[in-house]
Amino acid sequence: MKAIIKATEEAGPAQLADMPMPELAAGEILVRVRGASLCYSDVSILNNKYVGRKPVPIPLILGHEGAGEIAALGAGVTGCKVGERVAMEPITGCGRCAMCRTGFPTMCQDWKHLGITCHGTFAEYVTVPSRQAHPVPDGVSFAEAALLEPLALVVRSLEQSRPMVGDTVVIVGPGALGMMHVLAYKAAGAAKVIAVGMEQDLLRLETARSLGADLIVNLSREDAVAAVKAATGGMGADIVVETASSPKATQLAFDLVGPRGRVVLFGLYPEATFSPVKMLRNGVTVYGDVGALSRQFVTAMRWIESGKVRVRDLIPRTFRPEEHEAAFESARKGETVKVVFEFQAAGVV
Repeated sequence: MKAIIKATEEAGPAQLADMPMPELAAGEILVRVRGASLCYSDVSILNNKYVGRKPVPIPLILGHEGAGEIAALGAGVTGCKVGERVAMEPITGCGRCAMCRTGFPTMCQDWKHLGITCHGTFAEYVTVPSRQAHPVPDGVSFAEAALLEPLALVVRSLEQSRPMVGDTVVIVGPGALGMMHVLAYKAAGAAKVIAVGMEQDLLRLETARSLGADLIVNLSREDAVAAVKAATGGMGADIVVETASSPKATQLAFDLVGPRGRVVLFGLYPEATFSPVKMLRNGVTVYGDVGALSRQFVTAMRWIESGKVRVRDLIPRTFRPEEHEAAFESARKGETVKVVFEFQAAGVV
């Protein structure tokens, strides 16, 4: 089967390769992938920048965001049927540790993660435990369903930050995840959503404006703290979400948030600097987490199905596997907010 892989230990571009079909184990389903979307983690794995709980096996089929049709059922699988349209959760916990037993498999230190610890969704077929397959409703395309995993992370952000109607929200980093936060907080009733980026983000900042951002701030041209203070009567933001994956963005998040505000951090980097005194004196609450729980996938699908969070607006086109070089380059340049590959016949969108 065709797959997009990291082929060697050295940093370098992805390759299109012919890989063996996955073996179907008991309790698993075989999914014929119809849509799979690109994440920053995929790029960091290729560049040898990813540091996880386990070593990344090589060669590795990339991708942990995806949707498709059930092609076969493993022994003992019930509640699923061949031909059913599903989207996939990428994380499986060990099932035995305290975190798994208390409902937090994303905190399991022995997790299995599609596209990181085992072969992922950038292939014509992938296997997953049947309990990690979420039905895709009629009217939701495979391309939209392929965005279920990152959108579930946005659900997590809203659960943590508890937005109130009328809040001011700042999104630092106008990548795909940042754009989804713009859509979600606007749908949740935020009075002002402010997108913050840099000169190289100009295309995406304009996209953020078209998606509903009330103000865009270009860090390369203006003082973001002054701009946010001016927009909030000198108070600062009620909520700041950092999705820029930059240590400087972490420090900026604490500079932008107002008293009693909430900061949600997404950046995957080892160190950053901020002032604990400022955080404590302002009564700021900070949230950090990884992965999404099943309930958050369910909510994310409801968001998509309802049309309240229009992820379809983030997918101007899809890419064939043979176009992977152009797809990665389009993402790097900010020309495409969310890259989605279609691994089967045309008609994904």
